[in-house]
Amino acid sequence: MNKLLSRIESPADLHALSDEQLLELAHEIRDELIRVLTARPAHFASNLGVVELTLALHLTFDFSKDKDRLIWDTGHQIYPHKLITGRHKRFHTIRTKGGLMGFPHPGESDYDLFMTGHAGCSVSTISGLKSGDELLGRNHHAVAVIGDGAFPSGIVWEALNNIGGMKQNVLVILNDNKMSICPRTG
Repeated sequence: MNKLLSRIESPADLHALSDEQLLELAHEIRDELIRVLTARPAHFASNLGVVELTLALHLTFDFSKDKDRLIWDTGHQIYPHKLITGRHKRFHTIRTKGGLMGFPHPGESDYDLFMTGHAGCSVSTISGLKSGDELLGRNHHAVAVIGDGAFPSGIVWEALNNIGGMKQNVLVILNDNKMSICPRTG
């Protein structure tokens, strides 16, 4: 069973785990993803591919309310994030009526800043959040995770140009699982 995962109520709980326990937790997260996602259609590869990334991000940054910023593009790879941000006990309800959303949802958790859905919006959103933080004198870290299917969108390239032109200190992570709907170009 999920002996470690069942004890994780927030990313703060990750800091008490040893490296060996983090590896076991990654295994438990994958087991839970497979258990739940075999019962209903969902984005599978992208979630399995970001387990360690999710743990690393939450160990490195503090994405709790009014702290660092994390935006997941379209939300296709958000399930491991949901599992470690207090929603493990309800994860079996994902993508069911009245259950957890299959995408980020601020009503579910303070760790979800933005209800994504449009492919390619993460980079422009993180740039906007970073601009707002800078105007308010806040020094929050800003991270966007975007998949290879959304990355070639024009809005992404506009945002990257904006980030470069403004010399914004943001981290954009490309989850290239080579599983986009259409052939990738660009």
